[in-house]
Amino acid sequence: MRCFLAMIPPADVIAGIERFLEPRRTASQGSPWRWTRPSSYHVTLAFMAGYPDQRTEELIQGLDAWAQRRVPLTMTVAGAGAFRSPERAKVLYLSVPGEAAVRLGEWSQQLRALVTHHGGSPDGAGFTPHLTVARASRAQQAGRLVQALDTYASAAFTVSEVALVESHLGERRHDVLHRASLPGA
Repeated sequence: MRCFLAMIPPADVIAGIERFLEPRRTASQGSPWRWTRPSSYHVTLAFMAGYPDQRTEELIQGLDAWAQRRVPLTMTVAGAGAFRSPERAKVLYLSVPGEAAVRLGEWSQQLRALVTHHGGSPDGAGFTPHLTVARASRAQQAGRLVQALDTYASAAFTVSEVALVESHLGERRHDVLHRASLPGA
């Protein structure tokens, strides 16, 4: 199973991102950018290209136990960037700034270790907390678009859960399999 552990923003934050992106999406029609569907907005904490289906329940139990030892996190989504770089971008994203980025980085390390403990092989790539908003199949010059996206800033919100999400790559669809709630949320 192709899956990931992620922070999914609350509905009002997703709606705010959509309002912000709509004119940029419209202005870029006909460009090589494929814009992410709002139902797919998330910050990936641990990604597994292949996780053994028969161990999913074990992973869910481990995730629940992990979540019970954490406290909710207050954060914002603000600023933007591009993977590789704005000059050779294949992915455009909104950023997670400040202390929340540090905490999510810690969570990512812990969750990658959890996945490994429960039989998975998480992606070992470096962690940059981000919310992907567009992709291109080939590298693109995106400096102006990144500058426009960089003006975004959400209101502060509370991260009260971490989700296990199955990714259906060919269908560009994500299904939430489980939500692990943090105490006090």
